[in-house]
Amino acid sequence: MAGKNKIKPVWKFSQKGNLWKFIFAGEKYIVGETRDIPNKTLYLFTILIEDGKKILSDFKFDGGNYWITIEAANENTIFLSRFENPELPYPKDIIAIDIKTGKIKWENNEYVFYFCTESLLYGYKRKFETVEYVKLNIDSGKVDKLIPESENSLVTELKEKSDDDLYSEFYDYPRPVSVYPPDDVSAELIKKETEGKDVSGDIEYIVKNNKLFFNYYVKTSPDLKDLTRILFKNIFCIYDIFRGSKIFEEILNAKSSYNVPDNFFAKGNRVFYLVEKKELKAILI
Repeated sequence: MAGKNKIKPVWKFSQKGNLWKFIFAGEKYIVGETRDIPNKTLYLFTILIEDGKKILSDFKFDGGNYWITIEAANENTIFLSRFENPELPYPKDIIAIDIKTGKIKWENNEYVFYFCTESLLYGYKRKFETVEYVKLNIDSGKVDKLIPESENSLVTELKEKSDDDLYSEFYDYPRPVSVYPPDDVSAELIKKETEGKDVSGDIEYIVKNNKLFFNYYVKTSPDLKDLTRILFKNIFCIYDIFRGSKIFEEILNAKSSYNVPDNFFAKGNRVFYLVEKKELKAILI
């Protein structure tokens, strides 16, 4: 099918390990982590949204310490947390590293990351009967303000608003057909694509710029190592709504054990999707 595609990704990114997490850092960068599971090694990366150029890649922070994860980022800094220990994956500490070089800017071992915006950073620590919140200096990690317990609910509300703003401003996630039925034209195109196929689970879609983006799972042959386990193939399609024709198709996962949601999403003038947990790709829309 690849040779018949009328459009193609403008860039693709991969590095060592499986893609585990990635987030947008402002309007310029994507930062994320990949994990080499057998060797318990973590790699960080920073790439440009525009062209996928690698700024920081295969970066082993703290020697590739597996018990660290990305919490958030802005256009200058990536914020990391440590885990208490492998058996208790609860976060501790806040580590700020340079988004381009990976060098440590500061580390705060007293508080846990709560949330941040481009210019504000909040941390917390659990006490015997309550939670202590602080506003931290985003450039130094030092406490700028200890939040009075009477204002804890205000901090929680601020986090919820920040999360909502981030979700609505930056992302356009696919909608499940069963919950948000598409318009008649889109529904017909989805039917055209999937009719006669052994589709499993919900179909998710986005409509943008007169194009229909959707993915679906079809049952494949059983796992040869376990004949009782059914495998699924996850197929991603793009249709030109006006012409009613398919202009792109790619298999996102050839042998999936589960129907996993949110395999693609839109931000700005691009749709991003993940292939085999290894590659992140972008298509201009």
